[in-house]
Amino acid sequence: MNLREIFNSAGETLMRTGSPDAQLEAEVLIRHVLRIDRATFFRDLEQPVTDCDRERLDDLVNRRLNREPLNYITGLREFYGLDFEVSDSVLIPRQETELLVDTVISLARSRPKCEMKICDIGTGSGAIAVSVAVNLPSAEVMAIDISQRALDIADANRRMHGVYNRVSLRRGNLLEPVDWKPEIIVSNPPYIRRSDLSLLQPEIQYEPRVALDGGPDGLEVIRGLLRQSSDKVSSTGAILFEIDSSQKDSARMLSREYFPNSEISILDDLSGNSRAILIEKFDL
Repeated sequence: MNLREIFNSAGETLMRTGSPDAQLEAEVLIRHVLRIDRATFFRDLEQPVTDCDRERLDDLVNRRLNREPLNYITGLREFYGLDFEVSDSVLIPRQETELLVDTVISLARSRPKCEMKICDIGTGSGAIAVSVAVNLPSAEVMAIDISQRALDIADANRRMHGVYNRVSLRRGNLLEPVDWKPEIIVSNPPYIRRSDLSLLQPEIQYEPRVALDGGPDGLEVIRGLLRQSSDKVSSTGAILFEIDSSQKDSARMLSREYFPNSEISILDDLSGNSRAILIEKFDL
C-alpha cells in the first residue's frame, strides 16, 4: 500500500472516535511514524509504506480508537508557538491557557523592574513557565509542581527551549517552596468540580486527576492558592489564575475575601469566555 491509501484508511478508521479532525489526526500519526514534515507527506503520497511502518501506525491508530489523546500518543503539544514534550504525567496544555502567558508578558513589560520574579504554580509540562521565560529574557521563573514526574517533563522542556538557567523547578504544594516574594504569581490550577469528572469526554480520563480535580466546588485548590499568595506576593505584584467560565462570580468573590482592597478583573479568552482572574493593586 502507498502513503495515500494508508492515509485514507487511517482517516476512515479514526472517524469512529467521533473526532471532527479524524483526517488531520491520521496525517499527524503517519508523519510521526515516518518522521517526515508536512511538505514531504504530501509530496510522497504515492510512495510505498513498509510493513513495519504500517504495523507501527496500526498500533497508534488503535490507541487513538481507545480515545487516548493524540498528544500523548505523539508525545508533543504545540503551545504559544513552541513545541512541548508531554506525557500522561501532565495535563495537555490548552490553547485558551495562552491567555495567561499573554497577560503575564503584558504585566511584566508594564513594570519598571529589569529582573522580574515570576512563580508558575502547578506547572505540569512547564508550558506557561517556559513560554514566559522565552518571551521575557530578563525574567526569573520558579515553576512548582507536587508531582516529580511532571517536573521531569518540565525539565526536558526548559532544556529544549534553552531557558534552563532562568526556569527553576521546585517540588511542593502550591507556594510552599517559594522563599522570595514574586512580582507575578500565575497558575492553571485544577478547577473541575469533582462530581463532573466522570462526565468529561473519554480523552480527559487519561489526564492526571490531580491536575483536574478542584474539589467539591471546583475552587478547593484556588482557595489554597489565594490563601498562600496573600503571604507571598509582592505588594506591587499580581496574581493570575485560570477558571472555568461558570466560576467567574464565585472565583471573584473568593478572591475578594483574601484581597478585599485589591483590583480584581475577569479576563476573557479569544472565544469570549471568562477564562481567568487577575488580582492587582494590593493593600497587604
